[in-house]
Amino acid sequence: MNALLREIRTLPYIEGSLTVRVLADEVADGFCLFRTDASPMVDVAVVYDGSDRHRGEAEGYARMLSIAPAMLGLLTGVLAKWGEAVEEDAPIDGSDAVEWLTGFTVEVRETLLAITASMQPADVETPA
Repeated sequence: MNALLREIRTLPYIEGSLTVRVLADEVADGFCLFRTDASPMVDVAVVYDGSDRHRGEAEGYARMLSIAPAMLGLLTGVLAKWGEAVEEDAPIDGSDAVEWLTGFTVEVRETLLAITASMQPADVETPA
């Protein structure tokens, strides 16, 4: 478990958020994820529509990727708190687990609300 957490910590940390913007090109349309904490903004990934243009699939993938850093943070927190005990089949105090789960539920709700609130429609260009 510790090796997995060490490996996760080697992934790049994105301080800001990943925002989705439309890419319109003569050859292929798609969506771009860019970092909002960098100046100038940094393109992180591009998802092209390809032959399935305008079906929403590429935008869905881009939006899914945009929430990956926040989800990774939440899941890493679960592993850090409970992973070793679960892996070793160690007893876990029920009241500790309920208290932690209550706080975790609030954290998940706040994270999801922040993510969805920050999502702009992809056809709106974000000002530089």
